[in-house]
Amino acid sequence: MMHTRWFSWLSLAPWLVGLPHLTGCEDDGGGGSRGNASGITAEDPLFSVPSEVYGADFATSTSYIPIVTSLDVDRIAIDDAREVDGRGSVAKLGNYFYIASSSAPIVNRYEVEDDGTLTAAGKLDFSNHGVPEFFSIDAWGAVLVSPEKAYIFNGNDGSHVIWNPSTMKITGEIAGPDVVKEGYNLESVAVVRGTRMYRIFTILNYDTWEFLAAPQYLAVYDLEKNELLDLVEETRCPQLYNRPFTDENGDIYFSGWVWTPGLALTGDYPKSCALRIKSGQDSFDAGWQLNFADDVTDGREAGVMRYLGNGKAMLDVFYDERVTIDENTDPQELVNTPNWRLWTFDLDTRSGGPIENLDFKAGGYTDVQVDGRNFLMVPNEDYSETTAYELLDGQAQAGFEIQGSSYQMVKLR
Repeated sequence: MMHTRWFSWLSLAPWLVGLPHLTGCEDDGGGGSRGNASGITAEDPLFSVPSEVYGADFATSTSYIPIVTSLDVDRIAIDDAREVDGRGSVAKLGNYFYIASSSAPIVNRYEVEDDGTLTAAGKLDFSNHGVPEFFSIDAWGAVLVSPEKAYIFNGNDGSHVIWNPSTMKITGEIAGPDVVKEGYNLESVAVVRGTRMYRIFTILNYDTWEFLAAPQYLAVYDLEKNELLDLVEETRCPQLYNRPFTDENGDIYFSGWVWTPGLALTGDYPKSCALRIKSGQDSFDAGWQLNFADDVTDGREAGVMRYLGNGKAMLDVFYDERVTIDENTDPQELVNTPNWRLWTFDLDTRSGGPIENLDFKAGGYTDVQVDGRNFLMVPNEDYSETTAYELLDGQAQAGFEIQGSSYQMVKLR
C-alpha cells in the first residue's frame, strides 16, 4: 500500500488515503528531453514545471517534466514532456538538473544543453540505505544545501543519508533520533539556516486518522559535523510539518497543514497556531506564538502559513460558517470542501484579510518563488488541472494552467 505521507501536503481527497503502489511510465535516464519547444537558443531562459497526472481511479499516476522558455503563457503543454513514474520531483543545483520518481529511490542527473534538451550525467541509487520506497528530492523528502552537499530524509526512522550532488556519491548518514512510536508514522520537514538544520517531527497514524497533538520534537543538527545537537519536545502547536520559512531577519517560522482545522472543529484537538525560532537561537521562542483564529482570522481556523516578504505572510483559512458541523462530521471531508480562502496578513500587526479576487477553493495550496516572482499553485477539486496565480500588489493574477497537480517550478537558466 502506498505510504500516504507523500499525499499529505496536497490535502488530497479522503479516498486517496492508502493508495496502492503507483505504476506508470519510467524515466529512462536517457539523453534527449522530449517536448521542448523548437528554436530554443542558449540566450533563452528555461524553466521546468513538473506536474503529476492521476489515472481515472487515482490508483496510478505519471508525472510530466516540461521545459519552457516562459511562464507568461496561457497554458503549459505536457504532451511531449519527459515522463516519470508516480510523483516526479526536480531540483537545480549548480550546473545540473536533477529528477527523481516516487516509485524508486534513484536520483537522475542531467546537463541542460543550449537548445533545452537534457543529456544524462549520472544517477545515484539509494536502495541500499533504507530510505522509503516513495521517494522525492523536494522539500518533503530532501534537504539540498549546496551543489556539494544534500540530505535524503528517511521517514521510517528519521535518519538522513548524506550525498554529494557534484560527485554523485553517498558520503555518510545521520542516525535518526529515538522518536518513532510503534503503530504511528513520522511526518517531518526541515529548514537550513547557516550551518544548522532544524527538523520538526510530528507523530500520526494515517490508517486510523489519529494525529497526536503532542508531543512534537524539534531536532537541531550541525551540518559541519553531521550530527544531532539537540532534541526538544514541544507541546504548544499541533502538526507543525508545513514547509517552514525564514524571513529577512533570519527568524524561522513553523506552522501546520490543512488537517488541523477539521480536527479542531470536530473534536477535542488544539487550535492551529505557529511558532518561531529567532535568529541566533536554536530553540522555539518561548514568548512568541501566533494563534490563527484568535489573532488573525476573525475566529476561523487556518493553516499553511507561508512568507511573501517584507513582513507579509499568507494563510489558508477555513470558513466554518459555510458548513454544518456535528458529531457525524468527518474532519477529512472538511479539507476537500470549497470553503477555504487565501488570506494575506502582516506578521507584526497581525492584521489582514482575504485576497479579494480569489474565490473559495478546497483546502491546500503551494507557493513557489521563482525568478523573483511569487506564484500560488492552486489545483482544482479533482487535481486534474492546476492554475498558477502570480501575486502582484496583494492581488492574485491568473497565469498559466497545466494539466494535473503541479507544485514546483524551477529555473534552469
